[in-house]
Amino acid sequence: MSDISPTQPAATVNDAGVLPLATPPVPLSPEQQARQLRLAVRIWCSFILVACAALLAVGFKLDPVHPGKYPGTGAHEQLGLPACGMLELSGYPCPTCGCTTAVSFFAHGHLIQSFLTQPFGFAVALLAALLVPLTLIGVTTGKWVGPSMFWINWHWQYWVFGGIGTLLLGWVYKIIIIRMGIAF
Repeated sequence: MSDISPTQPAATVNDAGVLPLATPPVPLSPEQQARQLRLAVRIWCSFILVACAALLAVGFKLDPVHPGKYPGTGAHEQLGLPACGMLELSGYPCPTCGCTTAVSFFAHGHLIQSFLTQPFGFAVALLAALLVPLTLIGVTTGKWVGPSMFWINWHWQYWVFGGIGTLLLGWVYKIIIIRMGIAF
């Protein structure tokens, strides 16, 4: 007996003697392509908007002047997290020591205090604050109004190495501040 039902047409072999795997996809119309692009922009912008708004909202909820053992650190302990193990054991801060405190100062509107606490935390909070309105526009309109994605992708090295450099400079700054016992 044959495996082909009478209602199913038999597969045809092409000139090369190969059975086609599937029919080629039907190309999308320009309107459908534009709709898909707007949906993709809305999805990505929604994700980034939620992440940045959550970062700033948590920073706003925390008390940036949390009494810690070292100046400009310890705000993350309000979230139930332990104190920085590296700072407790060695007396030297970890690369992100003070970032939560800096974000909290930024969210409360104390921008100079945020920068003086931890420059990298300030940069993260500033980027989040800039992305909130841009992504909100992207969610509502389906169009990205920020920097060109082509430009950002083309210059990714500057973003990565610039971020690492900012983190390292902020870390050196924080080591100096803590070791000298300077409180702002």
